[in-house]
Amino acid sequence: MKMLSLALLLAAAANAASAATYYVSNRGSYSNDGRSPQTAWATLLRVNAGPFQPGDRILFRRGDVWRGQLIPHSGSPAGHVTYAAYGAGAKPLLLGSVPKSRPGDWTAEGPDVWSAGSFPADVGNIIFDEGKACGAKRWHESDLRRDGDFWYDRGRHRVKLRLTENPAKRYARIECAIREHVIWQLNRSYIVYENLAVKYGGAHGVGAANAHHTIVRDCDFAFIGGGDQMGDGRQVRFGNGIEFWATAHDNLVERCRLWEIYDAALTNQSSGPRTPQYNITYRNNVIWNSEYSFEYWNRPEDSETHDIYFLHNTCINAGYGWGHAQRPDPSGCHLRFYASPARARNIVVCDNIFDGATGPAFYAPQWTKGQIDGLVMDHNCWFQPKGMMIHSNVLAYTMLDFAKYQAVWKKEPHSICAAARFVDAQKRDFHLAAGSPCIDAAAADGIRRDFDGVPVPQGKAPDMGAYEFVGK
Repeated sequence: MKMLSLALLLAAAANAASAATYYVSNRGSYSNDGRSPQTAWATLLRVNAGPFQPGDRILFRRGDVWRGQLIPHSGSPAGHVTYAAYGAGAKPLLLGSVPKSRPGDWTAEGPDVWSAGSFPADVGNIIFDEGKACGAKRWHESDLRRDGDFWYDRGRHRVKLRLTENPAKRYARIECAIREHVIWQLNRSYIVYENLAVKYGGAHGVGAANAHHTIVRDCDFAFIGGGDQMGDGRQVRFGNGIEFWATAHDNLVERCRLWEIYDAALTNQSSGPRTPQYNITYRNNVIWNSEYSFEYWNRPEDSETHDIYFLHNTCINAGYGWGHAQRPDPSGCHLRFYASPARARNIVVCDNIFDGATGPAFYAPQWTKGQIDGLVMDHNCWFQPKGMMIHSNVLAYTMLDFAKYQAVWKKEPHSICAAARFVDAQKRDFHLAAGSPCIDAAAADGIRRDFDGVPVPQGKAPDMGAYEFVGK
């Protein structure tokens, strides 16, 4: 292993010397070489065309906006391909939506009904004035009964929207979220996304399938999901902020902000067969107004999950997002664990804040006692003043019963139940205020091993550099 690591490190060093940096700007051109801000590329189409080598960096100009789908290129053990930002100002904005903000974009179709098109795929959500309001997706034209109801006509590739006036006269900005992943990472690995903003997509923000050695860092994801998952009218909607699907390992999501996500902000899941998912860390993220903060499941029995770390995340108001009232299964959970018969070990949920949920904060209705016993959980702060806080088919506890839960299940001996006390939650300032019970509360104990075999305190994230160049 040491010889392999040294060889890879030497290859990485050699590759770094020859790595290239490419620039992308709204002021650029498809025909430019992309090698400087003055000769930047302009479009995602050109970025997707590549070609890129391990160690290359593709930098998007801050303050600029792109629409469509980013399809990344793989790096290798010698180096990641990095998609990041340059310049000053707001994070580069990748939009998965089609704008319909001009009165001429809308056609009267009858009393209080307006249509717009044409769209390349199903419209999962309509976002008005950057989230001041959202449309309510209906499955039949006859269900357009209230202001804001919309229906996607698959035959005509148009939406019909119920509103008493031309939508573009009531709202200054209208974004129609298309059922496509804003970033579609299929069978590609050794990739970094850094300092990007991803919004208004009708599927996933990052859809990563069979992906490993992927890092998502300091990115924003907002108003994601709501599209027709099957595309055949079966009335199933979906959309996660970041999803690792099928085989997934050695992935990291850190210091991201995720809000207004139709399904889960963060998730790894698979329906197999024989699917391994391991060495995935989610740490130091801030999540609010998503139906689920973290969702997990893996199937069937011949699949395997191990070393999944959900650490130091701040999760607020699960189920308070735009899609909750439109769901056939509204629940609003911070931890949502579906039926998961895959072999599992060392799933760690430590040092997090779980503050407010419309349903049980921790909900695993089909999990067995053995599965729940196997979870490593401690040093979390829970706040759920109403209803069930922790619920499965073998346990049900309110916040007032938390001490009983700790005693009976021998779990979370250092976790607390208390309001986290943020600086200004109304203004989305989720820093901890002076006197918060969560300050200095994350001091997990116990010993486990990181990917190089070095002991690390339980509940603390492994050194991600340990697998930057060494696959497992």
